[in-house]
Amino acid sequence: MLLNYFTLLISLDLSAAFDTIDHSILLSRLNTSFGLTGTVYSWLKSYLTDRYQTVQIGQHSSTPTLCTSGVPQGSVLGPLLFTIFTSPVSNIASLHNVHQHQYADDTQLFISLSPTLFSAEISNLSGCLSALNSWFCINGLALNPDKSDAIVLETRQRSASYSSLTSVDDAGSTIALADHIKVLGVTLDKHLTFDDHVNSVSKSAFYHIRAMRHIRPALTEDMAKTVACALVGARLDYANSVLVGVTTKNVARLQRAQNAVPVASRMGHQLSVDQLICSAETLSLASNPPAHSIQDCLHHVQDHPHHSACLSELCSRTLHSSSYITFI
Repeated sequence: MLLNYFTLLISLDLSAAFDTIDHSILLSRLNTSFGLTGTVYSWLKSYLTDRYQTVQIGQHSSTPTLCTSGVPQGSVLGPLLFTIFTSPVSNIASLHNVHQHQYADDTQLFISLSPTLFSAEISNLSGCLSALNSWFCINGLALNPDKSDAIVLETRQRSASYSSLTSVDDAGSTIALADHIKVLGVTLDKHLTFDDHVNSVSKSAFYHIRAMRHIRPALTEDMAKTVACALVGARLDYANSVLVGVTTKNVARLQRAQNAVPVASRMGHQLSVDQLICSAETLSLASNPPAHSIQDCLHHVQDHPHHSACLSELCSRTLHSSSYITFI
């Protein structure tokens, strides 16, 4: 973030995004924009076309209807085909000098704002949103302003710089600025303290820890370890790179959630906390001494000479959450 600048982030929501993908437009884009021809193109065309859907209630079924739009949700190809369909969005954002990030149907626009050019930059962003709304309408998609969010990211000291900015216009609707938004499961607050994210993770972990106590008598030790990793370890591990640099108070909250696992399991033994937040194996930190707490783990990540390279591998490397927890 540039000095004296602050960032406006808008998270766009599309109504029934995966269900409104027009097959003819998608196939045309695959051919003209991505150069798919021959057998590969025929495979995808066969995958999309001649699909029928019906509704069944008890012994009664509706008449099968041909699907001319939509990609199967929960499939491997679904998010990829949606990304291909909406690929022109990045070009529209670039034309307006607005940064864009997209993962499947989660689209974020963000722009740096300066106190001196504030009005012009907001006007430019509004033009970008208007152009995107027109493109979505032409291609059979619809923005949902009611579920779209906006937030200003800035330090506490500079909060007064944008006091006049309380909302953003999106396709004729108003999006009020929020104190925090959730992006891909991570809660971002306006000062990037991640207090709200840690609060959410901690609440979720303790909820499942309490639930685990009710079923613990019916579980073997191996089953208890598997359930603990799935319900608690996975939540502490998810997007753990954003926790580097958080306050000691937040680290302690996560540590308490981690330490509560053996209590919930009724094992009465000490939990090994080598890598519940950041596995030394996952982050290629095997050369460092084993960490014994969440805080130690975070410090190892932050101080490691290959910190940036290690974090960049998170998306491409396999996590081993199932082996994190051992009861000794």
